[in-house]
Amino acid sequence: MTDKIKKILFKIANWICLVAMVVIVVVLLIVVIGRYFFNYTPSWSEETALFMLTWVGLFSASIAEYHGSHVRVQFIDKAFPPKVLRVFGIIRWFLKVAFFTLMIFYGVKIFATTKQRFGAINLSYRWQVLPGLFTGIFCLIFTLLNAKAVFTDKHERDVEKDLEELING
Repeated sequence: MTDKIKKILFKIANWICLVAMVVIVVVLLIVVIGRYFFNYTPSWSEETALFMLTWVGLFSASIAEYHGSHVRVQFIDKAFPPKVLRVFGIIRWFLKVAFFTLMIFYGVKIFATTKQRFGAINLSYRWQVLPGLFTGIFCLIFTLLNAKAVFTDKHERDVEKDLEELING
């Protein structure tokens, strides 16, 4: 059941990144064509591209959390014995839970209090906060669902296996 939930959330995050990337490419294509062929750049183009970049950047963090592929210092894995690494893994798990909880708490707080609007696209800045809030939610769920693996010393995930499953459907 937990794997099914994780895979559904992963697919949602992946689709959000995919759609946002397509929007970025289309908007920038419009900018380039407009600038070089018609001497016109739409006023909404830069804000839209940056807005979508925020969604891609933050949701890609939840994809990395799903795969367990965040940047780490590899020499630590070779410098310490497995029991110490397990303790580090448990400490890291608690720190991640605290961080993602704070992301959600402050994301809700900022979302509720934001009143500003973008200038060119006439959209509330609240939408700029949403990817951080949702990324916190997704990452917290991924972290909590991995708790059993972390505490039973089976926390090393096979990233190649996950990627193969994604490719094969």
